Amino acid sequence: MQHLRSILKSGLGVLLAVVVASGAALTSILMRLTKRGGVQNFQSIFWNQVAHMIFVLRLTIAVRPKLRRESWKETAVLVVGGILRVAAVVCLCLSYLHVNVQGNTSSVVYGLVPVLTIGLAALITKERPTVVHVVAMVICICGVTMVGVSMNAKETNNQTVQQQLLTLLYPISASILLTLCWVLLRWLSKRGVPLVTHMFYYSIGGILLLPLAYIVEKPEWSFSPDTWGLLVAQTLACAMQYLSNAAAIHNETAATVQIVKVLTVPLVFVLGFFVLEMVPNVLKICGGIIVTVGATVVGLWTWRSNLKQQRRELEVGTGTENSGPGTVQVLKIRSGPEPGPDSV
Repeated sequence: MQHLRSILKSGLGVLLAVVVASGAALTSILMRLTKRGGVQNFQSIFWNQVAHMIFVLRLTIAVRPKLRRESWKETAVLVVGGILRVAAVVCLCLSYLHVNVQGNTSSVVYGLVPVLTIGLAALITKERPTVVHVVAMVICICGVTMVGVSMNAKETNNQTVQQQLLTLLYPISASILLTLCWVLLRWLSKRGVPLVTHMFYYSIGGILLLPLAYIVEKPEWSFSPDTWGLLVAQTLACAMQYLSNAAAIHNETAATVQIVKVLTVPLVFVLGFFVLEMVPNVLKICGGIIVTVGATVVGLWTWRSNLKQQRRELEVGTGTENSGPGTVQVLKIRSGPEPGPDSV
């Protein structure tokens, strides 16, 4: 049992990233279904944010973290990160709703975000990518490009110039804003800011979306029971995705999490096939397989590296970060009942 717990702890960040990918794919499918039932754009986004806020407020009340940081810089980054996340969520959800081709939003977002994350993480959090990260990222980009080429070859001829611009603008804007959000979150995590504090600031801005929904469009509140059920499922999936993403970046490097999250692309195809009866073509299937290979490689490599590091820490006795009286005590026990100068 202890060995199994050690293995799961080593892969916690990777497992959470897989949960994020599953939640993102499920959310995108459910948002399309609720839109068919009459749920409008910003109204759908608002309900997603309400679910986030309910979960986070309950956690905040239970944990009671210190919301105001001693450093003004950390507090400012938390506020800015919350604002950026609201803008990113709006762009991402509008992409799901207005980009009419299955998997296109996921392809653009999860193709660009790993590249942007590796660059920004190296500058802001000083986490430089390994060769495995770079190779996996290139593999994922190849798969995403195949999906994008498949989309352009089939659909863009039926779109106006404005629709084609929106098809690119929403996902690209979401990619840039999401990358900034999660790299800043990783920066705060490395400075010791509690996870619940991150989530509080990143969720509270969602309340701004309700007046925005009334300004931009007049929302409807009378839906069929089936639509309400789908809406509840959508908000739960979105909340699961958000909480898992914050926890994943708190436990693992931003680059690793973003590369593993590219699994959203093939998962959207799979769910779209079973739920929406949308059959991807051969090029999309091949692209999804390539993406899966790239994300799996970096996920397994990271898991194995974390497990090796954890075992090395156990062999030392107290770990690489703890050096005090406990370390001397462990070394004395290992050297026998009568330790000499060498054992100290």
